[in-house]
Amino acid sequence: MTSEKAALVDDVEAGGRGGGDATFGMTVITLMKICVGTGVLAVPHAFSGAGVVPGFGMLFALLCWNDWSANRLLACRDLLSDDERRRFEAPGGESPLGALARVVAGPRVATSVEVCLCVLMFGVATAYFVALHDFLAATPLGPALARAPRGVDTFAAACLALPLSLVDDIGALAYAGAAGLCAIFVSFACIVTYGVEERTAVGWAQADGFTWMTPTSVSALASGFGVLAFCFGVAPLALQLEASMAEPRRFASAQRYALGVAFLAYAATGAGVARLYDGLPCAPDGVAGNVLDDLPRGAPWTTAPSAVRVAMSVVCVFSAPIGVVSSGEILEAALPPLAPGRRPLFLRRLAVRGGVAFGAATVAAAVPVFALIVALVGCLAVSFLSFVLPPYLHLKLALSREPAAVALDAAATVLGVVVVVFTTSLTALTTAAEVARAAAPPPVV
Repeated sequence: MTSEKAALVDDVEAGGRGGGDATFGMTVITLMKICVGTGVLAVPHAFSGAGVVPGFGMLFALLCWNDWSANRLLACRDLLSDDERRRFEAPGGESPLGALARVVAGPRVATSVEVCLCVLMFGVATAYFVALHDFLAATPLGPALARAPRGVDTFAAACLALPLSLVDDIGALAYAGAAGLCAIFVSFACIVTYGVEERTAVGWAQADGFTWMTPTSVSALASGFGVLAFCFGVAPLALQLEASMAEPRRFASAQRYALGVAFLAYAATGAGVARLYDGLPCAPDGVAGNVLDDLPRGAPWTTAPSAVRVAMSVVCVFSAPIGVVSSGEILEAALPPLAPGRRPLFLRRLAVRGGVAFGAATVAAAVPVFALIVALVGCLAVSFLSFVLPPYLHLKLALSREPAAVALDAAATVLGVVVVVFTTSLTALTTAAEVARAAAPPPVV
């Protein structure tokens, strides 16, 4: 989800409430925007660690799994009785996915869904702050930030992002998604240009450390899965997206078009950049977790990469509120209602969203590794919402209404749980090791 997902979701929901006027092409573009976000900067690292062939395999499996899971959620909605459909559509201050979970599986599962969505969007905000830290560290400001107290850059970014996070309607932040996509396109143009220039100078021979077939470690494979899962994650939004269309029956085709384009984009950037940077002096141990970190800092490449990094830092400040507002709205909905009046509402919004913003900044300072944050959120929140919840909800309904689907739903649910637990555990261990390493005092020279 991307990443710029929340602002897009709000626009989609607005369209759905208005009767659904999104065309087929508009829906394809919206789905592509949902898939392609800042997480793409970690995709080359995922391919570099997981291996190109396993990376392709995971990417294709995630494409098919997302498509199947999204259709499973829509099938759940279609299996509801008239009374259940009325309860599902009744306004309740929760996401459509949470409402479906409440009707099918009860309030506890619905609460788990809302918690996962909150964690996902908190992770999105954290990833933006970590990315900002990476970008600024590689600019001429880097030495000054290295001498400053840890977290000064992420906390400053949270201070700048907080006023933007107090908006009534998250749709007001939709411009951040477009700006982010433009900045990512320019970034990859610089990445490829530099890689081709360097590769021409050193030759195109494959380095001994580069692997097509095998991952560098099981943890690298799990982390790569999390990164790629984070980059797709369209299944939890299927209900809103279908409702926004003027021709809902064409949603399945729109989804497959968008997932196919995203697959090609990720395959090209992941495998292409991983191979392009293989063995270059800037990436002796494989592509960095944020591929922009592999751009040089010295002449003659000082100005262009620094300008790109500063531009991406600004985009991060404007995009972090997407995660802050989404998490804040979920937390605010769980609090007791306030008496009418703008001031109490504003003060509570300030307190809740300020807590989210500075909490994300704290996590970003503690775990300043972009790829790990993306991987951890992808393994836990996105994988649960995309690969465990849809077959589980359909299984609950199929037991009494569609017995032929029970075996497939049960197998998919078990597989989803195994994947979530396995990949999240390995990525969490890697994250813990990285936190310990970051907290350790520098070696005495």
